[in-house]
Amino acid sequence: METSKRHTAGSIKVSEEVILKIAETAACEIEGVAANGQHLEAPSAMSKFRGPVRARILGEAAAIKFDISVIEGYNAVKVAENIQRSVKSAVQNMTGFTVTKVDVNIAGVSYKENGQPAAEE
Repeated sequence: METSKRHTAGSIKVSEEVILKIAETAACEIEGVAANGQHLEAPSAMSKFRGPVRARILGEAAAIKFDISVIEGYNAVKVAENIQRSVKSAVQNMTGFTVTKVDVNIAGVSYKENGQPAAEE
């Protein structure tokens, strides 16, 4: 799906995939989020099927939903709040779309491989 914006010089189209990638990249930059590079870890079988990031675009407004895993030792609520702020700012600044809401579902906890908990934020 593409969404268009009209400008005096023509139109600009932004695909839904671009908005999803911007949102996922912004979320991966938050400390405490379980991610493999620039991709969120899928915390459940359902998020593997539909993807850990989803968006609904209506006109020039976007609503974004996440299913994430938080790294053990981090405050899940703080991580989710940081995701909401970062994603809203990144999508609005990079696309000009209004982000109406960012829903974050903490669907899992990721444990460090060596058994040591991560440092608290």
